[in-house]
Amino acid sequence: MSISGINSYNYNNALFQWQGQHLKGTTSGGSKNSSSSNLESLFGNTSMISQLSSMIELTKYAMDAMGLSSDSRVTFNQISKYREQLQTEFSKGVKEGLANMGISDLAGLSFSLDSNGVLSALGDNAADRKAAQAWLDANPALGKELRDALDNAGIESEDAVQLRISAGGKLSVVNNTAENIQAALDDKASLSKDLRTALEKMGVDASKGLSFKFDDQGNLAVSDDTEQAEAVNQWLADNPGLANAVKAQLEKRNVDASAVTLRLGGEGNIKISVNNAGLNDIQAVLDQQSSAGNKIREGLEGLGVDPNINFSIQVNNNGSVTIISDHPDRDKVQRFFDEHPEMVKKYRQIETLSGIDDARKAMQISPSDMRKRIQIESMSAWWAGSGNANSYFGNYAGGNLSLLTGLNLNI
Repeated sequence: MSISGINSYNYNNALFQWQGQHLKGTTSGGSKNSSSSNLESLFGNTSMISQLSSMIELTKYAMDAMGLSSDSRVTFNQISKYREQLQTEFSKGVKEGLANMGISDLAGLSFSLDSNGVLSALGDNAADRKAAQAWLDANPALGKELRDALDNAGIESEDAVQLRISAGGKLSVVNNTAENIQAALDDKASLSKDLRTALEKMGVDASKGLSFKFDDQGNLAVSDDTEQAEAVNQWLADNPGLANAVKAQLEKRNVDASAVTLRLGGEGNIKISVNNAGLNDIQAVLDQQSSAGNKIREGLEGLGVDPNINFSIQVNNNGSVTIISDHPDRDKVQRFFDEHPEMVKKYRQIETLSGIDDARKAMQISPSDMRKRIQIESMSAWWAGSGNANSYFGNYAGGNLSLLTGLNLNI
């Protein structure tokens, strides 16, 4: 059902109608009886005492929500400003909440594929890891597909294979040995800095990159085609800190030095690569699994919700909310509110405070007419709290919340 259909009956019309009848009644001497009679004709046998009591409770609620003590005073202007503040906070919270339902940094995630074909999300960002794992658990066939491809290629291992997915959906195997050694070298950035400084003093241009390997005697040496290669190698022999740091990591992981290549680029620390025949075989299989890689990437990127999505909010009798929208992500928005009761509470605060202010504006109350003001405000409180008359519908569009009035219908 469209919002226009829900909003087919606007309670402001009834308020103006009540105002006209009330003013007619007050022109005669029996204003009290006439007022009560007119009110009862519109809303049934609801006593003014009960309405005033509701108004007191509603005002107390507003003051509690605003952090005011019971002996304070509050004006309609203050209530209106506080409502606007809540509305801004609500819109911002929904925007951020919907965006955070997705993966904030896909590059920060890696995936472990065990021998049974189960994919597990890895990464430092707990929210991204949780969101990705929920999606992987709901799509177990993808992990099975990858594991079957490795098994069919004769690559059987009890150890889990760690993978990454690029922005283009390409799957790549993670060389943990190389990454761990690289992390150790990054912790000793001064070694790379010293090498770069020495090369600059020699007049060696490293902007296009220089490669280094260990020779048969275990000495770290620059590639033979490098300018002043002999001088560079002599400096490396006289300053063995970098070579010793790499050797220590290789011995720790039982990796042969002949499998290692170091490269110094135009900037940053020296980078290491470790040749692993087993990983090369796995990568060859993964290169043929572009379909699975794209499915995983598209699935994870599609977890987020566009913060400019349009939907409406209906408060249910039990205090929960129902999201009304034709958008395909409607269920994700519903889940967001189901999992964030603080946002539902804030929306209900906005709804209640709007009832007070909208009634005042509709009636254009004269501040000097205290008796009439009390009657009207107590009536508006009754109306806002009625379960049988009217209710608000929150319309979220363009990243902002607005309130619409409509019949209290179940959709």
